[in-house]
Amino acid sequence: MRFRFLAIIFLFPLFATAKDAPSPMLVSHNDIKGPLQDEAHTEDLTIFPDGRVSYKEQGNDRKTGSFSLRLTPQKLHRLTRLIDSQEIRSLPAEIPSQIRTIDYNWEKKIDLFRKGSKQTVAIRNFYPLLNTHRHAYPRALLELECMLQEIERSASKRPAPTGDENWCPLVFEKAR
Repeated sequence: MRFRFLAIIFLFPLFATAKDAPSPMLVSHNDIKGPLQDEAHTEDLTIFPDGRVSYKEQGNDRKTGSFSLRLTPQKLHRLTRLIDSQEIRSLPAEIPSQIRTIDYNWEKKIDLFRKGSKQTVAIRNFYPLLNTHRHAYPRALLELECMLQEIERSASKRPAPTGDENWCPLVFEKAR
């Protein structure tokens, strides 16, 4: 009996000071395979309402790591406005593949949390460059993806993409 009482006394401060973990506002998961057959990596990005960012990547084609970052109030406001936009809210739960896969496959899942509700969007074989040829994905979804990639680059301290890898401006230029 004494042992239980003693254990409760020592454990009580842990429970008293423990705070509820804040809920994220956005969780993004990317599972990318290709273009070479043995290349694959995953990316997990979590953004909290206070601007904290947690980013993890692993795979055989990229350095494995865990990174954190804090968004500026301006970036956080821009991201929040986009997430709350009607175009993002109206995205379907699943966007089917818009193109046949040959050597590259990007499976994307985004969980968006808003005031007690959760919206999940799964994109099969995501290929944003397809929008340079035809309307395949909503503009707000591509804006969101470009913002998320910018956040991932900042967190991992990778340089901005150049040439063919810098697809964001190309997609929005063709969409006009």
